[in-house]
Amino acid sequence: MAQRPDGAPDDFEMRIPARAEELQSIRQALGTWLDGQGAAPEVGAEVALAVHEAAANVVEHAYPRGSGELIVRAHHDNDRLVVIVEDEGEWRAPSRTDQRGRGLVLMHGLMDDVEIAPSEAGSGTRVTLRRRVDHV
Repeated sequence: MAQRPDGAPDDFEMRIPARAEELQSIRQALGTWLDGQGAAPEVGAEVALAVHEAAANVVEHAYPRGSGELIVRAHHDNDRLVVIVEDEGEWRAPSRTDQRGRGLVLMHGLMDDVEIAPSEAGSGTRVTLRRRVDHV
């Protein structure tokens, strides 16, 4: 993992079991990383919330027949923060009938861009969240 001159890592990566009780650890770790990158507190909180919603969708939908992992990666792309939430479970395209939760609406409201696609491995789902940020 590369590091900035001040010692803060340039990139973030975390793998956890895809279980509801693990979600808080992602929010905390990502929030700490964003703080270390110089993100404004409100930006860090909004990004962490959007990531939490994407991760909650993994917990709920990705592994209907068992358990698996949830992977969160974050990096900078010029003046944009890019966060990828990925699983190796079953690909399930978002549906217009998925109205029970407000996670997708929330993600779209907090981020500049939300892209949902099959993971590179082809079996799971990859959610890419992008947001323009100052000071990161």
